[in-house]
Amino acid sequence: MTGHLRTWYVLHVRPRTEKKVAAYMSRYRIFCHLPIYVKVTRVQRRKVRRELPLFPGYVFTRLSPDERVKMLQTNLVVRTIVVDRPRETVHQLRQVSKAGRNAAELRRLAQVYKAGDYVRIVSGPMRGTEGYVMRDGGRTTLCLNVEVLGSAAGIYISPEDVEKVKGR
Repeated sequence: MTGHLRTWYVLHVRPRTEKKVAAYMSRYRIFCHLPIYVKVTRVQRRKVRRELPLFPGYVFTRLSPDERVKMLQTNLVVRTIVVDRPRETVHQLRQVSKAGRNAAELRRLAQVYKAGDYVRIVSGPMRGTEGYVMRDGGRTTLCLNVEVLGSAAGIYISPEDVEKVKGR
């Protein structure tokens, strides 16, 4: 009866196939969780609402050994990653889902920055400015240490407005 024991996995899927994998699993009554967020953009003067995976390239699931083999045979799954601490993972997924239900728009930060990362501002009046990320004291914005005329100035900016500079 080992076919009925289910293990928590994170499925690493091919690019832009998260919804396809979730639909496949739903069709075969295999449990999966695909956290999504809503992104609203303007296209030719109208608003377009898109639902995108919060964690691109990944689907969370509980699979029996037989179901795991079935998923690998779809050619949509690159690899399966066993979840080491399923209780914590499930708790975190519930929190993300709850936040998604309660928020008008849940945004995924494309990059998580840590103190010491060298970044460039990509939008706003300071666009093109580069500097190091400093500890932000628990705020939701980042503090950049930007060199201006040989001195440093701290400015607070949203993580969405910066990108990591490669090679630094």
